[in-house]
Amino acid sequence: MQHFLTFKEISNEQLTPDLVGGKANSLARLCQQNFPVPEGFVITTEFFNLFSEENKPIEFSERDIKTINQYIDKYNSHGLVAVRSSASVEDSSSQSYAGQFDSFLNVEKDNVPEAVKKCWHSAHNIRAQRYARGKNTNLKMAVIVQKMIMPEVSGVAFSVNPVTGNKDSMVIESVLGSNELLVQGAITPDLYIVGSDFTILDKKIVPQNKNYQQKLSDDQIVEIARLVADVKDFFNVEVDVEWAIENGKLFILQSRPITTVQ
Repeated sequence: MQHFLTFKEISNEQLTPDLVGGKANSLARLCQQNFPVPEGFVITTEFFNLFSEENKPIEFSERDIKTINQYIDKYNSHGLVAVRSSASVEDSSSQSYAGQFDSFLNVEKDNVPEAVKKCWHSAHNIRAQRYARGKNTNLKMAVIVQKMIMPEVSGVAFSVNPVTGNKDSMVIESVLGSNELLVQGAITPDLYIVGSDFTILDKKIVPQNKNYQQKLSDDQIVEIARLVADVKDFFNVEVDVEWAIENGKLFILQSRPITTVQ
């Protein structure tokens, strides 16, 4: 079994959360349909199972390190990558596990193996165990290594209003730079409401870094709304999408079903 698979290489048979985790499963499906997903590869759950079954610490062979470095060198991403958890139970239609596992941004190539180990070990942290309590779950962990995007602006978009449940309007949140603080709830974003006909219905602009202008142009707001609508149609489920714009190009960083809206 191949333990290192690029998003493009993963076959239909391998596209299962049990092998590549929920996050990688979604991103690989989108990537293979030519959605704008940054290049990446996944270290499968079976790689980590080899060590779990024998109760041994994770070790990367010289061949593993060479494979990892070859993939990273193709990405031409400022010499940096994102290392993200991709658990089998993560981003499913019934439970998201959002924020329960560790991910690392701006990781230098030489530090990737250690970041991968930390992602895998986060499956056993107290935070994740508390979240899983009472749930029927067989948790397996895969890890994504992905081209690092350096965005001018980023955010989260919802195909349905997550507060009102209104399916005739989308909600887009945006901040300058990375959306890491937004996802953590540590910063207040701009908020845009977009109708099902892609008309901008409302805007709430929040000052950031002494910048009192809206973070997205109207054209970018509509572009994101159309992309989210396409992702929703592809998965045939309401979604929230983490997105970023680098050098004027829109990327999907993550897509998950919205579990709080029926």
